[in-house]
Amino acid sequence: MRRAALPALVLLVAGWALTLWVAPWSDERVNDLFVYRTFAEPVLAGGLPYRDVAFEYPPIAVPAIALPGIAGTGAEAFRWAFALWTLGAAVAVVFLCGALARATGGDARRAMLAAALMPLLCGALLRTHFDLFPVALLLAGLLLLCRGRPRAGLAVLGLGAMTKLFPLVAVPVALAWLVARGRRREAWRGALACAAAIAVVAGAAFAASPDGALDAVRYHLDRPVQIESSPALVLLGLDAAGAGEAKSVSSHRSDGVVHPAGDAVTSLFMTALVALVALLCAGAAGRRGAERALGGRRELVIASLAACIGFALLGKVLSPQYVIWVLPLGALAFAWRLHALAAVVLLAALLTQIEFPAHYFDVVAREPPAIGLVALRNLALAAAIALSVRELQPRRHEELLDRRRPALAVRLD
Repeated sequence: MRRAALPALVLLVAGWALTLWVAPWSDERVNDLFVYRTFAEPVLAGGLPYRDVAFEYPPIAVPAIALPGIAGTGAEAFRWAFALWTLGAAVAVVFLCGALARATGGDARRAMLAAALMPLLCGALLRTHFDLFPVALLLAGLLLLCRGRPRAGLAVLGLGAMTKLFPLVAVPVALAWLVARGRRREAWRGALACAAAIAVVAGAAFAASPDGALDAVRYHLDRPVQIESSPALVLLGLDAAGAGEAKSVSSHRSDGVVHPAGDAVTSLFMTALVALVALLCAGAAGRRGAERALGGRRELVIASLAACIGFALLGKVLSPQYVIWVLPLGALAFAWRLHALAAVVLLAALLTQIEFPAHYFDVVAREPPAIGLVALRNLALAAAIALSVRELQPRRHEELLDRRRPALAVRLD
């Protein structure tokens, strides 16, 4: 793994340089840096999030967003500090992908090199959003689980959820994985550790300002479906079919869609998310044959990362930076030589880069080609989920065992 580290880091830093100086990767005309630095300034001056400063994210997002402001909250100073800050998170993600590949029977070198391509696939949005931090916590939690430390792993997943909510969907997958392997006591203790991590962090935010913390929750419950989300595409389709008018709205710092059927469609997609997570829990449980070969670790990682893709695809918000959540699955799929899965993740990332930010305002204007581009990206994400589910099927477990038996026999000899 050490031999792979240097080339991967060189590739990552070179890609980061592209996002700073070379078009189209450096295009940052739409980003969150202004929002972040206007939040960081009062917080670093002593203001408390939720109480003194309105804040829409979970509590651990506070340091992820505000700490670069120590170098200055002017536009240029904050831009450079945040770029270096997120580069550090990207380095962590690269190493975690390598470690997870090694723990799940994959090629660590391939995983690290693939993960190092993140700047090329995402462009400037990688360094102008804080999503790499919850991704790193998600991967760290999964790595701890793979290494036989379920309490620590589930606690870290809880901390990830308190940074940005999506790592929470990996928790039921991890618990199902533990229970299926007869580790009920560890699952119970891990669940308590996760709940305790969430309770402590959320409790601190609530203690700082009950009204402010509840406002942050209501903010997300009240926001309309975002223009790039799957529910929004359905609502736009209903509008095109003459089944109610889909009105464009600009609120909650995003561009959304309201429609008479909006609540029903959103509820339908949330039901689909719950069903998907249940299906992935069953897939993570695996079969005993796969357990003997790999400890079921690969199934845990595939199911957990696919659940996070489902959170993005089936939720009412699908901001372009959510593609960052998807990239580790692509890197690991490449390490496992699951080339079809790696390819659809690559396609989703490339389509997102083509769309954002160059054609984002065409999407907001509901131009058919731009909406079609978003629909293709969402279909690619759906394909990634479908291929992940396919890899979790019992037939695939048996095929994997058949491929590994000669190598296992050689080792035994």
